[in-house]
Amino acid sequence: MSRSLSSRLMRWTFALIVSFALMPILSVMTSIGAASVAGCQLDEASVHRCVILGIDIGGLLALMFVAGWFALATIPLGGGALLIWAAVAIVLFIRSRNKAA
Repeated sequence: MSRSLSSRLMRWTFALIVSFALMPILSVMTSIGAASVAGCQLDEASVHRCVILGIDIGGLLALMFVAGWFALATIPLGGGALLIWAAVAIVLFIRSRNKAA
């Protein structure tokens, strides 16, 4: 594999791992922001009516808010995947240094 291709693949892999790990947190922050802007109540207890542009998105906001619990799984999995990614990056770096020498 060429150096630029492996470098590009490593960057994309890193971005995907970080995105996977942080997606539930992004979901929670988006739901909180939307509810705050619309002046709606948002909690885990129940679904509250929240009308934005004539559409009730209270159910969607509640689902996005509760989806934050997935972070208990995605963050450790992402951390483990980043450790594997780092090991592969080190091996690729050492191989490229040995080929250059």
